[in-house]
Amino acid sequence: MHASNNDAIIEVKNVRKRFKTYKVRGSGALGILFNRQHFYKKALQGVSITVKSGEIVALLGKNGSGKSTLIKIMTGIIHPDSGDVRLFGMRPWEDRIKIASQIGVVLGATHSQLYWDLPPFDTFLLMKEIYGIDDKTFRARLRHFVELLEIKDVYNRQTRTLSLGERMKCELLSQILHMPRIVFMDEPTIGVDLPSRLALKEAMNKIRAENGTTFMITTHVVEDVTDVDRIILMDRGRVLFDDTQERLRSLFAKGLHVTVYSRVDLLGKCKRYGNITEVGPGFVKFTIKPSILKRRSFQNFITGSKVSDFRISEPTMGELLRSLYSRARRR
Repeated sequence: MHASNNDAIIEVKNVRKRFKTYKVRGSGALGILFNRQHFYKKALQGVSITVKSGEIVALLGKNGSGKSTLIKIMTGIIHPDSGDVRLFGMRPWEDRIKIASQIGVVLGATHSQLYWDLPPFDTFLLMKEIYGIDDKTFRARLRHFVELLEIKDVYNRQTRTLSLGERMKCELLSQILHMPRIVFMDEPTIGVDLPSRLALKEAMNKIRAENGTTFMITTHVVEDVTDVDRIILMDRGRVLFDDTQERLRSLFAKGLHVTVYSRVDLLGKCKRYGNITEVGPGFVKFTIKPSILKRRSFQNFITGSKVSDFRISEPTMGELLRSLYSRARRR
């Protein structure tokens, strides 16, 4: 599901970026100053993506894949060496003031925008003044988002006393008070507890439903992508995959996982239907093609008296992504 140029709110075309870095030969201060050799690391190598209004897009990839570099270019923090980027038809590094009023940026736990010794509410007041939000609108939005993010008893406490999950919810609130059209979230859930992670996900879906907000999220947490519209997977500065979860599953979900539990040996029987992946005391795990489920003989087998219990599941998102990485590495 690629956005066409007519409805694209973000357009990235053949973007390349490299950074100058150094390799030190020797030791000590003299080695660092005089015995070093510079080289260029390619962070982005011809990246092209489009995102349409109202999408929730997950940007995935290992450390060093280029995710954060791409976010920084799209938000105007740095500019590309070549290629073009447009948000709302404007280049981020040329029209930063115009674009800043229409985007929000949550940079994760390591780049907090909240003041450590002050309550998050003080940051919210600052955002109110920066974006020129009138008092009535500010109070209404604050009340709405505080309830949505479940932080009524949180946002008036000092930031340093909050848990990571509470802080991240306050970070998000600070970046949506001005009702941006796009919210970029760079690694927002690393180290965040499960209830807070689910609250963030639910809030994003409700904000998108209410306001048509576009979200682009970089993450290492596979569970974060279960409800997104699209997955963009990057590796070594290139886009490996850009499509829906359904497309990813159709490409790599070659089989279903089956586990049968029994007090008798069923290994030989399981081998007739699929590939054995694990054998343990009282159970056998194997994979089958989806069409096997329709066979009467298989249905009779798993529901028969020799099988005390069984489990059938689809491959997890993590397994699908590993398969995608493996295929890309073999190319």
